[in-house]
Amino acid sequence: MRRAISILLIFLLSFSLFAEPIEFEYEPYEEDEFPVWLSEIRRAESIFFGSMVITFPLTMAGYSIASSLGADITDDQFSLFWQQIGIASCASLLIAGVDWLIGYLSD
Repeated sequence: MRRAISILLIFLLSFSLFAEPIEFEYEPYEEDEFPVWLSEIRRAESIFFGSMVITFPLTMAGYSIASSLGADITDDQFSLFWQQIGIASCASLLIAGVDWLIGYLSD
């Protein structure tokens, strides 16, 4: 079975060897190509997911500190993970919202 899957994968991946390269030139976006609200949503999305890199480990550290200080935290790792993700997501949403508010008020 493994041999058949290996042969099938080699066969399917070998098609890229005979493909012609796609030739195109990069065209930068125009100034008015997208509406303003769409660029604001894209910025908020980038800030939200970028700040998750910071908020999630901080949330995990906070839970660890609270647990070592005697807080009653669940032993179920699955539910603990989702609680930490929820808190980190709320913190990231708050960061993205504050960034939007600062941009809105500075205009």
